Amino acid sequence: MTTLSPSPCLLTRRTFTEYLRVAVGLEEVGQRESAIDVLREAETLLPERPESLFLLGGVYERLQCWEKASLFYGKALEARPHAARVWHRLGIALLHRDDLRGSIKALDTAVQQDPAIPEYATDLSMVLSRDGQFEAALGFAQSALKMQPDDANALNNAGHILQCLNRSAEALQFYDAALQRSPDHPVIRFGRATALLKSGDFFLGWQEYESRWLSSRTVRADIDASVWEGESLKGCTILVHHEQGYGDTLHFIRLMPILAQRGAEVVVQVPVPLVRLMQRVAGVSRVVSVLDPADSFDYHCPMMSLPVRLGLTAEFVGQFPYLSVSEEDMTTQGGKLSAQVQGSCQPPDFIVGLVWSGDPRPHDLRATQTDRRRSMSLETLRPLFSVKGVRFVSFQMGAARHQVAETGLPLVDGTENILDFADTAARLSAVDLLITVDTSMAHLAGGLGKPVWMLSRSDACWRWGDAGTQTAWYPDMRIFRQPVAGDWGSVVNDARLTLVRLMDLYRGYQHESGE
Repeated sequence: MTTLSPSPCLLTRRTFTEYLRVAVGLEEVGQRESAIDVLREAETLLPERPESLFLLGGVYERLQCWEKASLFYGKALEARPHAARVWHRLGIALLHRDDLRGSIKALDTAVQQDPAIPEYATDLSMVLSRDGQFEAALGFAQSALKMQPDDANALNNAGHILQCLNRSAEALQFYDAALQRSPDHPVIRFGRATALLKSGDFFLGWQEYESRWLSSRTVRADIDASVWEGESLKGCTILVHHEQGYGDTLHFIRLMPILAQRGAEVVVQVPVPLVRLMQRVAGVSRVVSVLDPADSFDYHCPMMSLPVRLGLTAEFVGQFPYLSVSEEDMTTQGGKLSAQVQGSCQPPDFIVGLVWSGDPRPHDLRATQTDRRRSMSLETLRPLFSVKGVRFVSFQMGAARHQVAETGLPLVDGTENILDFADTAARLSAVDLLITVDTSMAHLAGGLGKPVWMLSRSDACWRWGDAGTQTAWYPDMRIFRQPVAGDWGSVVNDARLTLVRLMDLYRGYQHESGE
């Protein structure tokens, strides 16, 4: 036990301030739970002063007890409602509680009460961008920069917001300026990497993308092999392992044939739901979900590091399609689903698969907030159901699948008893078109060479670029982009009108062919 971490039972007859000091000391030596216990004791001695309430909230914030922090900041503001600093800290606490609207209100109050503090405007710009209010966010970032032009955080915010506004070339200027002030800042470097990729500079973008290892990612240390840095692979065995989300692996598994062409035996490690599908990818010798201690590799490489190691300078399509399922699976699963949807309908209707929501990833607050912008409700897609001659199949997984029953829309569930992506791929063979938000399903359908319409949030992922309806990644994909953040109505209406035109062509073809 150090002098900074006494047992809470020894804290009798200490003052409120001493309790706070001890709690901070416990936190500094990694004893967070003990620190929280001490703060509970401190609450019993809490003086009825706004300053004390603010201090207690601040220590709770330090311990990432966001609910408690916002509680005591709120109490401090009841006594002193014009304390801009307290409004600012309340805004940060509410952000971490995923209360974006409450956070924006608190931070905006701080800015109004003390507009001369650039930090308040900087943080408000960040929260506004999390909420998809990019134009307003840019205005506050610019206000902060007028007061403090060399602030790295404000410069980074401006870069990120411009990238979200699909002005990635402009964003790079702010990222570069931010890195001049803070050259090794991992968040700024990673933001710059995605802006480079989104603007089409893949040569520099892939190099800078390696900066993710400085912050949000950790290089694996459980593999007894060197990280591949581009050395000759002739006669070598390389382990390529899944990284980030399912969509990233489905997107970049297309690179395996290049490794095989360089003489490598390619072993791929992916989560169980991807194993069967990956076994059919060209260039892959073996697929595993868990490493065997007896396995031996010459090199290993994270999936998303392959582009820079391979020296790719542009969007690489490669062999296409690069995903497939067996004829047997297409017949049994795809054929069964097709029969279920069509029934005895003659001539056959056009079958469209739907996915309207992504994985909210509740363990990652920022990812959750991004998913809120990329996902929609099934009800929003209702206009599509007015198009005659179309039958719809749901490929939606997770909690959002329950919306089928809630809306009452005529939608066949195509996910029953699906075990993995190979099952999903087999059932996709039953549909003529998949309409989906930006999830792994877009990459699955795209990699299978299936026609796919992707409904994209306005702040599109870097891989879809700043503009355009086409992408070199997937020749059979069409992108429908929100004109402004949150405007799914325009996107769905555009897709509906396009589907109407497609159905005119489809029925015309059926008539000409005598179906």
